[in-house]
Amino acid sequence: MMGDLTDRADVEALLRRFYNRALVDDVLVEPFAPVREIGLDAHIPTMCDFWETVLFRAGRYPGNQRRNALTAHRAVHQRTPLTDRHFARWLTIWHSTVDEMYRGPVAERAKVQASRIAGALERRLTGCAGVR
Repeated sequence: MMGDLTDRADVEALLRRFYNRALVDDVLVEPFAPVREIGLDAHIPTMCDFWETVLFRAGRYPGNQRRNALTAHRAVHQRTPLTDRHFARWLTIWHSTVDEMYRGPVAERAKVQASRIAGALERRLTGCAGVR
């Protein structure tokens, strides 16, 4: 029986499995090029801070100017214009990875929050609201 996400170690395990898939996915290979450039080990701590804050209110990702998710994704969008196809594929991989690894209210929150975040980013970057 799978347990729920409970701590940073669980978040990191989820992120590593997700990124190992997303980095080689045909649809996401270009948008994820910056992550490959800096390296997964350099990127994971920031994403752990983000998701630990989203899921557990850890306060590790303050969203200040230096660490602003929208700013980072704007840079990606300028380099590789993001479309509904990218956001949908990101969500598909995220949801399937969560489902393979965890069960419980925090795992469900991880999927709900990912859908909300993807929708908000897509609206802000493209002006379009994709189907979530």
